[in-house]
Amino acid sequence: MRIQIGALAVLLAGCGSPSDPSGYTEFVVEVEGERFVLRALDPETVRLATQNMQGGNGMFPIGPLLRGDGGFNAPWSWHLDPEEVRLTEVAVEVCDGRPSYVEAHLDDYPTYCPWGARVVAVRD
Repeated sequence: MRIQIGALAVLLAGCGSPSDPSGYTEFVVEVEGERFVLRALDPETVRLATQNMQGGNGMFPIGPLLRGDGGFNAPWSWHLDPEEVRLTEVAVEVCDGRPSYVEAHLDDYPTYCPWGARVVAVRD
């Protein structure tokens, strides 16, 4: 029994968790000459963002907007929720906008979906 518990503990210790920053990929996203950083955990989102960066799709980010830069989206005082951000092909116009406009109107953006956004780099 002790060996099984020990083996389970070792196995679980090697698993990443959603709160483990090393499990995230960060992308630099450009919207009409302005940039922000998108941090994504979801493997499909990471795949689609990489594909977008390579010109393989016309998708754009969509997700809940959280206050604070999240430790990765300075100088903005907001960030997209890394747990819930996805890429999409279609969204309502009310969540569209440039990063600077979002900054000036945070209360109006529970969700952010910059239509013209393009992934331009993976951030190291």
